[in-house]
Amino acid sequence: MTAEQANSQTPADSTPKASKPKTAIVVIHGMGEQQPMETLRGLVNALWVCDSDITGKRDSTIYSKPDSITGSFELRRITTRNVALENGVPKRADFFEFYWAHLMTGNTVKSVTSWLISLLFRKPSSVPLRLRLPWLVGIVLFSMTVLELALAGAKAVLPDVLTALHLPPIPAGWYLAASVFTLVFSLFSTWWLAPVAGDAARYLSPTPENVAARQTIREAGVDLLTKLHGSGNYDRIIVIGHSLGSVIGYDVLNYAWGRLSADDLLCRHEQGSRVLETLGALEKAAGTLCHASQADTGAARAAYRMAQRAYQTELRHGREDLPPIWMVTDFITLGCPLSKGDVLLAKDNNDFGIRKRQRELPTCPPWLEKNDAKNKRFRFSYPIDETVRIPHHAAIFGPVVWTNVYFENLLIVFGDIISGAVAPRHGRGVLDVRLKIHGLVFRHLDYWKDPKSDPPRPWLRALRRATNLKCLDDQTLWGEQAESVEIKADDLPNQIGT
Repeated sequence: MTAEQANSQTPADSTPKASKPKTAIVVIHGMGEQQPMETLRGLVNALWVCDSDITGKRDSTIYSKPDSITGSFELRRITTRNVALENGVPKRADFFEFYWAHLMTGNTVKSVTSWLISLLFRKPSSVPLRLRLPWLVGIVLFSMTVLELALAGAKAVLPDVLTALHLPPIPAGWYLAASVFTLVFSLFSTWWLAPVAGDAARYLSPTPENVAARQTIREAGVDLLTKLHGSGNYDRIIVIGHSLGSVIGYDVLNYAWGRLSADDLLCRHEQGSRVLETLGALEKAAGTLCHASQADTGAARAAYRMAQRAYQTELRHGREDLPPIWMVTDFITLGCPLSKGDVLLAKDNNDFGIRKRQRELPTCPPWLEKNDAKNKRFRFSYPIDETVRIPHHAAIFGPVVWTNVYFENLLIVFGDIISGAVAPRHGRGVLDVRLKIHGLVFRHLDYWKDPKSDPPRPWLRALRRATNLKCLDDQTLWGEQAESVEIKADDLPNQIGT
């Protein structure tokens, strides 16, 4: 964040400065009537308390302290002891929750129904092949629901109508079944459809009645990152989003990056500076990745992520005369709906492509302003041909490394149908980590399940490597799979670096 933005955040400014900078981990919960701190505590257990690779055997103690950053009495800052983190230097970590559920109240069945109609009743050509089966199943279920509700509602007049039309009567058992269905549907709507699916329906639908809630949530997220930057307590920030929280995280990072002052960026990207040199290397790696063959994609992605680490290091450590300008290093998505970004964020794949090209939807690598493969000249910075350049407003995934962890799905209801591979939609720079289902169960809430398991469950191995609290390189984290197109989490060793 800029110095001006940081100075405007009085709650953060009043926080005592840390004698040694810490790492901040921001957790963004998913949809539904989430309780404050519920998701955060689960992730803290999985990433810190129960991970002896991080804490050793004696340093897993955590402390729940007042959270002066968010300013909410419902939230706490969970802090740790000093342990060897980045570069082996003893360091503390602070875990925060970006809690937004209270900003998305008043969900209705009507809003969910309108959203479902917009998703289901569309031209077949606008539905990607990979989503045709869920789409067809959705249409059938939606239509059956409407028919059952209509049948129950017309019970009083329908027999007379059928008699007048000389049509056979409907069996009495059908009316009974429709009445039971209506009761069950009413309970389902009250307990799940409106409070849970309603969050997704409202956040992903920019209709007039939803704009205020979307704006409030995004502003709160940007404000949280601004305060963390301005507090002086942190030199690295990691953002973890689960489910709808990953979409919110994607938006918050995009808007926070877009608010950086061009003048502040220019001060740091001056001619001959180390930061401009690493930016140039990052852009070259981005172009190589975009033009790599399918077989070479994994190696090119690993090189790109290494260049990202070099560039983010320059941005977050600053210079003696200038404070750090950007400290978010990693974005981790779990059960991420952005795997369906071409359906959820746009009208169809063509519209999705236009929004990416127009820098409305950030990609990883960032969309290239210059993409000259023949002369190997690539730029996502501007002015394109000038000696001094700065990244464009949608270049958030220049410095920020994006890792996506997801479960496979089977027959829609097993595994995690909400998640999926993100790289095919949002760019080859995203590292997708795939998990097997491990039983005919729904897995959307299982990314930090069984934190005490020994050896750790595959999803814990994937989560801990993706979060990368020690800021290790990809080769160390993912071993022999580091240059694979996609990581198979079930094949990862129990210990990092083995």
